[in-house]
Amino acid sequence: MAYAVFEDDERLTRIFATEQEAWDAAERAGLVETTADGEKILEDHLEIRFCTGEPEEDEDAGADFKF
Repeated sequence: MAYAVFEDDERLTRIFATEQEAWDAAERAGLVETTADGEKILEDHLEIRFCTGEPEEDEDAGADFKF
């Protein structure tokens, strides 16, 4: 399985091997909010979803997002 962070239909991040890795990258980038009841959600218009392709290696700490 492969996952990434999307805004509408545009993939914003590299491809991750697990959904949790995609959540972790979004959290490192400050894109995750915590609700009053402790639930973690993504900012508006963002979602983590399954995508095609092979997971991409993280060559450096700033390589999570596409530019």
